Amino acid sequence: MLKHPDLRHPQFLTTREVADLLRVKERKVYDLAAANEIPHRRITGKLLFPADQIRAWIGGKDGSPERPDVLAGSHDPLLDWAIHASGCGLAMLCNGSADGLIKFQDGAASLAGLHLPEETGWNVGSVGSLGLRDAVLIAWARRRRGLLIAENAVGTITSVADLKGRRVALRQSGAGAALLLARLLGDAGLSEADLTCSPTPAH
Repeated sequence: MLKHPDLRHPQFLTTREVADLLRVKERKVYDLAAANEIPHRRITGKLLFPADQIRAWIGGKDGSPERPDVLAGSHDPLLDWAIHASGCGLAMLCNGSADGLIKFQDGAASLAGLHLPEETGWNVGSVGSLGLRDAVLIAWARRRRGLLIAENAVGTITSVADLKGRRVALRQSGAGAALLLARLLGDAGLSEADLTCSPTPAH
């Protein structure tokens, strides 16, 4: 439940309270208000936010369907454990980061686990390009990437370029690891056509 500010207008939230609620900086809240992307009012020159409308804006109850209690996207063992240990009741539908983002955009999931590779980082550009209004992107964990190499190939594979002609087990299409490998292959002047591929089952 939202905590009302101790003001003459208890039905309103302050910029700081909205920032805390959204877990963003106050500057971001001012930017949202300036772009008219968040419910707000100016009362005697002060920027305030109607608490009931903010609840609806965050909860997606402004005419859009309510999202199901589903976590989509990338599979992660620690996240899987946390969901089950918390007893929150979220169902998990983990078919890769790209699939999770699509499901979230379509309103078929309440959350999506993502690790989508980009030129300058991860996830931010992919999510930002969709123009989502009712979404917050949270950095939850870091992953270390690498190749699992058969014992008889140790020492002969030192980079992605050495995978040419090799038999490689791939993640499912749309998984963050698959997208990253495709980019690294491209950087090495290769593609999946240069590999002997066998897809691995989705988690």
